[in-house]
Amino acid sequence: MKIRLQTKTTLTIALLVVLVLTASSYLFYDTAKRALDAEMGERLVAVAKTSAAQLNGLNGSYLRVLQPGDEDTRLYRRLQKQLQSMRDASEARAMYVLDLEYKSLVDSRLDVPIGSQYHSLGEDRIHIDQAKRGIGAASVAFHGKDDAFYRSAYAPIRDEQGGIVAILAVDASVLFLESLARMSRNMVLIGVVGTVFAVVLSIFLARSIVVPIKRLSQATQQIKAGAFGTQVETRSKDEVGELATTFNEMSTAIQERDQQVSRMAEELRQLSAGLAHEVRNPLNGMRIFLGLLKRQIPADPKAEQLIEQVDGEVQSLNQLVSEFLDFARPTPLQTEAVDLADVVASVLALLDAELRACAIEVQTINLDTLPAIEADADQLKWVFTNLVKNAAQAIDQGGTIAIEGFVDADSDTIRVEVRDTGVGMSPETAERAFIPFFTTKDQGTGLGLAIVKRLVEHHQGTIECTSKQGGGTTFALRLPTTMERERQA
Repeated sequence: MKIRLQTKTTLTIALLVVLVLTASSYLFYDTAKRALDAEMGERLVAVAKTSAAQLNGLNGSYLRVLQPGDEDTRLYRRLQKQLQSMRDASEARAMYVLDLEYKSLVDSRLDVPIGSQYHSLGEDRIHIDQAKRGIGAASVAFHGKDDAFYRSAYAPIRDEQGGIVAILAVDASVLFLESLARMSRNMVLIGVVGTVFAVVLSIFLARSIVVPIKRLSQATQQIKAGAFGTQVETRSKDEVGELATTFNEMSTAIQERDQQVSRMAEELRQLSAGLAHEVRNPLNGMRIFLGLLKRQIPADPKAEQLIEQVDGEVQSLNQLVSEFLDFARPTPLQTEAVDLADVVASVLALLDAELRACAIEVQTINLDTLPAIEADADQLKWVFTNLVKNAAQAIDQGGTIAIEGFVDADSDTIRVEVRDTGVGMSPETAERAFIPFFTTKDQGTGLGLAIVKRLVEHHQGTIECTSKQGGGTTFALRLPTTMERERQA
């Protein structure tokens, strides 16, 4: 799956923002929680120690004598009232006294009798044991039955001799955790808003990068199609703007170089055509003089044979000059609506005798399904005549030539393949097939396929050659349909 550059840039920036927001939020939340947790622990331990100090001495000694069933005694009620008073003053949830075996002695809550077991203290044994050693300690936060968070702190209670006789426990609501919960929800909201903002910002940022690059890409495709000198609008002064400026300079340089090469090529074509024309005139004269010479000399078979050999060489030179003129001085297109099936049929009719003599079968496939194209019928006849002749020469004796048509609806083009079952050629030779004067035949100028390629390109088409040694050769022509050519015009 292809992911566009703008999408990649947007996702990258948004992901980075989300990661930064998440990491910073977590660090802030964790730091705040640790700080508040430590501060509350210290304050809760201070409350427990202060409250325990008020029970030290005589009250501590009284705690030794409390037994189950003493809940109605004046001593128990006084101690319980004192715990309730300290609970209210410290805004604690509950305050209670444990004996050294973790059983209740006095509880600010009225429904907890002496000797009751606190089953919820199992996880706080470590902190209670610290208090038994004379060190105040606070537990971790826990959920109460009302689903709120609480913490407990423990401090030792001493008798008149300073011995530890009981442990004072204080339960207090952890309100800061609720604040942290609200803060975490706010952070999530901030994260969502920040992410949306980052996505919007990254889209604008990505567009500022991608749009100029897209313009450069489109201009590159135009230059590839031959529109040299194409310019890209530059607005920014950053690296992308510098790249666009450099591209424009390069495009202008390519256009100037192309114009220079075109002028030189045109001058060379004119020079070559003039030279070929000057060569052709003497050749025609030589043929005339050879005919006169043949009639004037006495009958001599050896002399006649020599004259015919010279005449054959002159004809070969004349054909070479003619093809060179066709290559150097192209004929303007005389376009009309052309049916390729009719073009191929006329070519095969012209070459029928030659193909029959070589026992070559020709198959035409799907040509009647091809749409009409705007083209020069005579030039296309020359193209297919040359291709069929090349195929016949590659087969030599007995074989098949297939001419098949295809329609490419996506690109509005047609494709015609000319395949043969001949000897084929190496990939290296196939790559050089369209080079002027290149040939592997004993006879031939090497200009036929070069002219074919030029005529096809003159029709804004392409031609490719694929071959395998001993496996035949395929020439594939691709020509635009009528609508495509109208858009190109």
